[in-house]
This record gives sequence, structure tokens and C-alpha cells, in this order.
Amino acid sequence: MEETTMKKQFERVYQFKITLRNIKPPIWRRIQVPETYSFWDLHVAIQDAMDWSDYHLHVFEIINPSTGLEIEIGIPEKEFGEYGDTLDEKRKK
Repeated sequence: MEETTMKKQFERVYQFKITLRNIKPPIWRRIQVPETYSFWDLHVAIQDAMDWSDYHLHVFEIINPSTGLEIEIGIPEKEFGEYGDTLDEKRKK
């Protein structure tokens, strides 16, 4: 009997090396994720790879290729004054 599952199709896989700064000996992990991942999915993959419990705030800082300006992608937090500037990581790929 053949099992049918619905999976998102993708053509590319991105590879990341995650390194903790200022730690001796170096602590790092290499992960691969499909192009269909949102920043939330990437966050979860990093948490899993590092065996972390997801109890710290986080944000991704990237350069917007359209504008050349730095933007933040994460969970908008009103209480920390980041709501207006931080893009929702569950919506951004």
C-alpha cells in the first residue's frame, strides 16, 4: 500500500554554518534547509540543531537586497519597542 503525503516542493536547499561567538572551544553546527522555509522555520531549525529550548528572544538582522538597508525579522514585541520596525518572521521567507 502506497502512503501519500503532501509536501511543499522546492528546488534549492540553503546551507548555514551557525557559530557561537567568543566561545572556546568553538561551538558550531551546519544545517541545510529548503528554500520554502520562513524565518520562523529557520529559527526552529537552529533551535533544534543547537539543542536549545526556545526561551530567549531573537531577531534576524539582514540587508534588504532591494534597498541596501538593514532590516530586522523576528517576532514583533510591542513591549520592547520593536513592533513597528521588526518584520514578522512567520511571514518572511
